[in-house]
This record gives sequence, C-alpha cells and structure tokens, in this order.
Amino acid sequence: MNASSDPAARAAPGRPRSRQAFEAVMSATETLLRAEGYRGLTMEGIAKAAGVGKPTLYRWWPNVPSIVMEVMKRQAEEEIADSDSGSVRSDLIRFIGGTCEKLSGPSGEIMSSLMAEAQLNPEFAAAFREEFISARRERLIAILRRGAAWGELSEDADMEWLADLVYGPIWYRLLNGHAALDERFASSLAEAVLLNANKSAG
Repeated sequence: MNASSDPAARAAPGRPRSRQAFEAVMSATETLLRAEGYRGLTMEGIAKAAGVGKPTLYRWWPNVPSIVMEVMKRQAEEEIADSDSGSVRSDLIRFIGGTCEKLSGPSGEIMSSLMAEAQLNPEFAAAFREEFISARRERLIAILRRGAAWGELSEDADMEWLADLVYGPIWYRLLNGHAALDERFASSLAEAVLLNANKSAG
C-alpha cells in the first residue's frame, strides 16, 4: 500500500499522520457514534476520547463530518464483500445485499446525516462525492466490468448508468424509509442490472 492509498499517511499540509493516532481517532469515533450518535459528536469529544490534541484533528480533518466519513468509508471497504465468484449475478447480489444490510443498521442513520450535511456544506459535499460516493461506485463498476469480461453483460453497457440504477433506489429507500433494504430488494436490484445491461446490446 502506498502513501496515496493509505488514509493514515495522507496529511497535507503538515506532518504525515501517525498510524497510532489515526487508529485511535477511528476507534474513538466509532465508539462515540455507538454511544452518542452523530449529532453528539464534537471535535473536542473525539480528541479527548482518542487521547490526541484538537490541533492534531484539525491538521488532518476540517470537521466532524470528515472524520465520520473516513470511518464509514473504512467500514464499507472492510465489511461489504467485493467477491470474485465467477458469476456476476452472485457477486452483484452479495455486494448489493451487503450494502443494504449495512445501511439497515445504525450506519444507515449515520449515512443519512452525512448526506444531509452534504446538502448544507458545499466543501464537504465535494469531499463526500470524491472520497466516499466515488469509491463505492468504483467497487460496483469493477464487478460490472468483470461481468462484461465474462460475457454475462454487454460490453457496450453504460456502467455509470448501471451504478446509478443500483444506488438510486438504495439512497431513496434509505432517506425516505418507506420500504426495507432487505434481501428481496437487493436481489431485485441485481436482476434489474442484469436485464438492463443486456438490453443495451440490442
């Protein structure tokens, strides 16, 4: 892993991040989120729980939402499977199902709060798109491209549009809460992707 891909190594301007301090901040933020929720977080509270100074936090992150976003990105990378089973249908169901399962728990409320924050803070909105949304889309598109390489999806399929087809309904259900993000929903989304990907070949 190089410095550009290691979040603990990114710090500009200023000194490189200390891996120990970075892990302490991540762990403290996760604990505080469980105990107090997103709205209860403050830079002072995170710094105290992590055993670091507030200047350290501000040198690495501009605000609380940015720290929480980093926590959520790391959790998503670790907990939502990007398997390579040889079947795009299986991989899609597992990936979409993992995403829905994650958002059905406390993480769903946190993500809703971050999305609301992005509507009010243009600077954070840009970072949220570039660092979180884009990363999750890239994981999904990698699965779709494998499917095209295996001949299960049309090589001419619009991968960006197919990613929208997946994430649009997920975010809609998450924000409106009108229906469950369950296994049936995840399977239906995967089937919709497969159907529309192959329609594009006609």
